[in-house]
Amino acid sequence: MGLTAGYDIDQKMQEWRINGFVVFEDMISHEKIDRIREAWIPVRDEDIERQGDYPFRGFRRYNVRVPFTRPFVDPEIFEHPALVAFLDRAMGPDYVWSHFDSNIPLPGTDYQTWHRDGQVALYPGVKTPALAVGVKFPLVDTNEENGSFEVMPGTQYIADEDLLTDLDNVFGAGADRIGTYYPTRLNLKKGSLWVQDGRAFHRGTPNRSDEVRDELCMGMCKPWLFSGWQHEFTEGHLPRELWESLSDHGKQVLRWQRIRD
Repeated sequence: MGLTAGYDIDQKMQEWRINGFVVFEDMISHEKIDRIREAWIPVRDEDIERQGDYPFRGFRRYNVRVPFTRPFVDPEIFEHPALVAFLDRAMGPDYVWSHFDSNIPLPGTDYQTWHRDGQVALYPGVKTPALAVGVKFPLVDTNEENGSFEVMPGTQYIADEDLLTDLDNVFGAGADRIGTYYPTRLNLKKGSLWVQDGRAFHRGTPNRSDEVRDELCMGMCKPWLFSGWQHEFTEGHLPRELWESLSDHGKQVLRWQRIRD
């Protein structure tokens, strides 16, 4: 197939099928990331104050909804030709943008437990290709100090339900290790974007730095997959002028969102 916007999509698909995640380095300019982060900080801080110190993800580890507005909804990111080419092959050309959230470990967070995200399987014990993915981009460099992600490659196809009850007893909790498993630490440069099959076992790690580690996540899924958030969130939230500025493909991807006049 050759290169698409500088990326070998065939190679990326091979990595995806084997590992359950794939990284596109240097996809977003630093200037764009900095503009997004500047607009993001007040949105993030207001919701963190509302949630308090003990949100559902654990002490000082937050999921804040990202507004479907500029500068967060950016066609240069979600319609990047290489990302579109990849998602067309990984999800099918009719994929849809379902939700927009974030992963924010504040200084002082500890390890998460090993876990999976979202709907694991349509039928118990049967694994399929990915039904939903997280398309994620950090707003800062991520590293061992500020709590980068750890992922267990290849585990997206494990269908043994008995392994899902307490994965810390399988892999080891915190810094401890049990058995011969080889997690990958995703230390990403600002400007990178990665796509994750949430069924691959993963966890957040401690933020030992003095800074917040922000990462935004565009949730993409099959168009027939039920989205509880979509059914619960009934108010218009995507500005009409933004909607009308989108390409036909952009409107197809965002067709689940409700327009706000």
